Amino acid sequence: MKYIILVITIILLIVSIVYKINNKKEVEDPVVTDAMKFKEEYESLNGKENSFGSKYPTVEIDEDNAIKYSNAKEVAEVVEKGTGVIYLGYPTCPWCRSAVPALLHAASDAGIDTIYYIDMTEHRDRYSVNENGELVLEEEGTEDYKKLLEVFDEHLDQYYVKDKDGNEVDTGEKRIYVPIVFFVREGEIVGYHLDTVESQKNPYQVLNDEQYAELYNIYTGLMHKVLNDLCDERC
Repeated sequence: MKYIILVITIILLIVSIVYKINNKKEVEDPVVTDAMKFKEEYESLNGKENSFGSKYPTVEIDEDNAIKYSNAKEVAEVVEKGTGVIYLGYPTCPWCRSAVPALLHAASDAGIDTIYYIDMTEHRDRYSVNENGELVLEEEGTEDYKKLLEVFDEHLDQYYVKDKDGNEVDTGEKRIYVPIVFFVREGEIVGYHLDTVESQKNPYQVLNDEQYAELYNIYTGLMHKVLNDLCDERC
């Protein structure tokens, strides 16, 4: 009998230890979703100053948002044969910070549960013009960026940089300016939107209600093209 009690005691002790270890691990390593990561990256800059002394616009993002961190390969597959919404931007871009709340709001209301997101912070080429007027490649774009340039080529603007006199010099390639959102249905880009709204001149100034509504409506209309649930005159 004493032997049985000892065995049971040891088993209970082991179970207790295993439980505590697992419970501690869950506390130390909580599951961080893409939505939570996105919220943290953008909201962590609220009120902070950039290297130019300008304060980042404050954004508030729901923890349960539609963001899915993606890459060039996945995005290319969506554009070639899939359906979805693709957002290219980055947290320190003031224009992006203005766009994101309206984008996520529109997605939620339209029933879009996934927005493929690529953080463009360190992806793009960067050129400058030296004192002799020569074009200099300061930083080469990633392979993912080159792939994205191919995927979205016909929808992108030419990349110009300015010399010391303010003259624009053509780099000979296109550029993915952000924020840009692409709307794809069955392998066809049915629409895209670059920047925010025309009336926003200062990216560090939060959109007013009218501007926000305008941007929200733009995104909403394009999302319904993705869903293909818009009525025409025969509805």
